[in-house]
Amino acid sequence: MRFGLWVTANFPTRHTQTHYFQGLAEQVRLAKQMGFSLISSGQHYLTAPDYRLQTLPLLARLSAEGEGMEVATSVLLLPLHNPVDVAEQAATMDVLTGGRFILGLGLGHADGEYQAFAVDKRRIVSRYEEALDVMAMLWRGGAVEHQGRYFTVPRTQSTARWVQPQPRVWLGGGGSTPIQRAARYGFAWFPGGGGSETLAQGRSLYLRALKQLGVPAPPDFPIGLYVYLCEDEGQAMEEAHRLMGGRATPEEFRQRAHTQMIVGTPEQAVQRVKEYQELGINYLLCRFQTAGMSQAQVLRTIRLLGEEVILKFQG
Repeated sequence: MRFGLWVTANFPTRHTQTHYFQGLAEQVRLAKQMGFSLISSGQHYLTAPDYRLQTLPLLARLSAEGEGMEVATSVLLLPLHNPVDVAEQAATMDVLTGGRFILGLGLGHADGEYQAFAVDKRRIVSRYEEALDVMAMLWRGGAVEHQGRYFTVPRTQSTARWVQPQPRVWLGGGGSTPIQRAARYGFAWFPGGGGSETLAQGRSLYLRALKQLGVPAPPDFPIGLYVYLCEDEGQAMEEAHRLMGGRATPEEFRQRAHTQMIVGTPEQAVQRVKEYQELGINYLLCRFQTAGMSQAQVLRTIRLLGEEVILKFQG
């Protein structure tokens, strides 16, 4: 099992951008020290009233703080972008990270983002799949040419080469269509999160689809989830409800925490990680930070996970 630090890139305006970035760098340094294997962050635009740091430059800079760690986008909103740009940016990230980059991709959902990028939200699935086709063509190397519905690549020679022998791509989404799509392209399925039963059903569907297509299963099975740990279970649940619970009642939040999060003591976290491991999951991307949370609380959970949980899953 590999553990990842899912960096929270949006933050309230009570922080300055520079101060907040320094906090993220501190989190990465501690995570590396505690045995985390990966740094990741997602993408959104127009997040007012919050600030947001954009994904690829943020991850490129943080990779210097966590030298030797893998780096993943979780996820990049592919339909907003030109696939030529994404293909070459991803190849560059693989170079910068020494062949440790993972390109997580998804559709997104916010109307304002699609309006700002002049993308028709009714067409995002076909745009997404054409972008995947273009990137796969570019990564194969050699002569390329494409004239499609959304994108054009004039006849040229592709040089978008990764350090890794094959690009590592995680396709996000929890429904049957995203699962089938990940299988069709031969990429890893990245459900993002969910309860054990939902994840098991999705994994079964994904493996059946791969088998029907005659496509070998990629080695990665990642999920992302919120993690909040204290030495005392009651304190962990009370603080996590206040910081992460939104409008949920204490009982509603407790149910969610027991099925879709890891909240409690390090001993309870070990048992939850074992449950995920039994499903075949081998990457846990841990989200530690929400808007009202202090840096000390984030660092406490990173430290407890490293000192009392991660060590039990190494070797």
